[in-house]
Amino acid sequence: MDYLEKLQSLMENHPSDFFSLWEEYCFNDVVKGDELVVLLEKIKGSTIAPAFGKIAESVIPLWEQLPEGEEKDKVLSLVFDVQTTNSKNLLEIALQQVKKYEDSANYKEALRIVGLRDGITFSHCLGRFALLMHLSEGNFVFHQGGWGVGEIMGVSFLQQKVLVEFEGVLTAKDISFETAFRMLVPLRKDHFLARRFGDPDAFEAFARKEPVAAIECLLKDLGPKNAKEIRNELVELVIPEEDWSRWWQSAKIKMKKDARILAPASSKDPYVFDPKGFSFVSQLQASLSGSNDANKKITSCYAFVRDLGSELKDESNRQLVIKELKALDLPADSALLIQRAMLLSEFLGEKAPELECENIAKLSEDQLFDIVNNIEILSLQKSFLALIHSCSPVWVPVYTKLFLTTSTSMLREQVFKVLNADKEARENILKKVFAMIEQPLLCPELFVWLFARVVDGEDGLFAESDKKEIERQMLASALELMHKVATTSQKDLGKKLYSFLVGQRFLVVRQIIDQASIEYLKEFVLLSSKCPQFTQGDLGVLRSLAEVVQPALKRGTPEEEENILWTTSDSFTRMKNKLQSLVGKEMVENAKEIEDARALGDLRENSEYKIALERRARLQEEIHVLSEEINRAKILTKDAVFTDSVGVGCKVVLESDQGDKVCYTILGPWDANPDEKILSLKSKLAQEMVGKAVGETVLFQGKKHKIKEISSIWD
Repeated sequence: MDYLEKLQSLMENHPSDFFSLWEEYCFNDVVKGDELVVLLEKIKGSTIAPAFGKIAESVIPLWEQLPEGEEKDKVLSLVFDVQTTNSKNLLEIALQQVKKYEDSANYKEALRIVGLRDGITFSHCLGRFALLMHLSEGNFVFHQGGWGVGEIMGVSFLQQKVLVEFEGVLTAKDISFETAFRMLVPLRKDHFLARRFGDPDAFEAFARKEPVAAIECLLKDLGPKNAKEIRNELVELVIPEEDWSRWWQSAKIKMKKDARILAPASSKDPYVFDPKGFSFVSQLQASLSGSNDANKKITSCYAFVRDLGSELKDESNRQLVIKELKALDLPADSALLIQRAMLLSEFLGEKAPELECENIAKLSEDQLFDIVNNIEILSLQKSFLALIHSCSPVWVPVYTKLFLTTSTSMLREQVFKVLNADKEARENILKKVFAMIEQPLLCPELFVWLFARVVDGEDGLFAESDKKEIERQMLASALELMHKVATTSQKDLGKKLYSFLVGQRFLVVRQIIDQASIEYLKEFVLLSSKCPQFTQGDLGVLRSLAEVVQPALKRGTPEEEENILWTTSDSFTRMKNKLQSLVGKEMVENAKEIEDARALGDLRENSEYKIALERRARLQEEIHVLSEEINRAKILTKDAVFTDSVGVGCKVVLESDQGDKVCYTILGPWDANPDEKILSLKSKLAQEMVGKAVGETVLFQGKKHKIKEISSIWD
């Protein structure tokens, strides 16, 4: 344990031992400025600060040994923050330190404010003096109370106030010097926060052009940050949300070659900036020495040779990596052995007998499959697959097994491309694919991947003449798969299929079921109804799509169609409110009317009583009818409206033989308004138009009209 750790440990728990060790520390031959800064900042916020203040002057000899620079100034400022003696020696040092500001117009006034003019009490004087000298229009400060970065708009030494416009406050704030000493931290004009607040457009342009320099600026001024924290500092404030992923990926690639930024071991660890720079080789050595895991060592070596190939131009660096790789004790015929061999061969120019064709040809199908499956570095995995294809007589079964089992999309793409190019392998794959279409649960991930490729026309497996039928088989299997995985650990596959099918207003479904038979569509509707991923609205749309292809489906379910009462969201809310009013207000009032009428006596001759009873009957009937309608109501949504033929939610333009045009909107009965040419779906004219397409004829008021245009009410 070094001095810093020991002193920090004793500070709170054993103060007397701390001061004894401090005396010893003061005689140290080697003085580290960064160590002193950390120690003094800890003391400043600790319970021993008052006691240490009496001996703070003991830091001065150590301070004098430090080289000139910001670190030395920081140490002295901290000494004056904790000192309580206000000695003559400290006063002279302070006056000498602030002499560099003597040309400032407010120099003498600042001396008075911080206590250096009378020299009686001057605690915190250097930090406060530096802040006062910084308080000029156009400079920036940071508010430690939550107001964020601010730009100084004006200063009055007479009133001892500063006017600051903060990023987190709507109006500029007048702040007294006394408050400023406690809350404000001066910022350089090139400080990350000052640049981000002062000229965000210029800083965004800089960050886009020099992403690594922008991140260096952030880490230098704000300290180590992990990826999430870096994102919080930059996204929207510097880089727009929609551009962030692309910008960050580009920045990460470039940072790997920046010797001044140390990349973290994991996403939760921070990036660290060091102006002196880190040695890439020393980073590699530290990574290798800090682990006994052969897999991690191979991964570290791979990252080094992949990202920092220029470092291998130094022969000593190349030999270092070769030595580290060859020193690994690895089992024969293992994935690790093959990965090491490929690193030595492909990146370091070393021969690797394990990769010779005759040796690969000796490996069995199971051995090759296990090796490929256990190679964790994707590029090496793909390279070894290419070797298997070139050298092994059993490459087809190895590739086929990988195609059916791998969950890595890029690997599946490579394997599929090679298999599809070989006639014999292609025939074998087709048999497997047909079996999988029949039973998608055999290889559910592969089925979802292949379904998307077949629909997009990127499979290359099936003849064009067979494609439509294959797509329909796969759609039916996809619906079956969605039903079966809904409550299993593979439910995400069901969600993926759902998103694929409903995307772009059910475009995939519409393309596949076009011109399908009525028998297929009946099965399609039935399978859809079993999938819990679909909402009731989705199911209504799917049924409507099927009915557009085969209108006979409508005739097969007249009662069901008749039972739906289409409505807009506003009308549905209006009717629900009306029902609430009938039940909760009017029925209550009617009950009181009946009770009052009873009190009049002789119910046989009591007309008020009879009228009240009749009103109750009407109200009960109205409530019954409205409740039943609300139960049948279905809110019309954008996805439920299709304009290939006339239906609910459509606006229809009719043209007479004389060229006169009229536009009707078709909605449910609750939304009908003849004055505004809004027809109820159940009206005679609407029924005459429903199901007809543009160009077809409608008989209206004894005259023929042609349908000129069909659009959605949302268009």
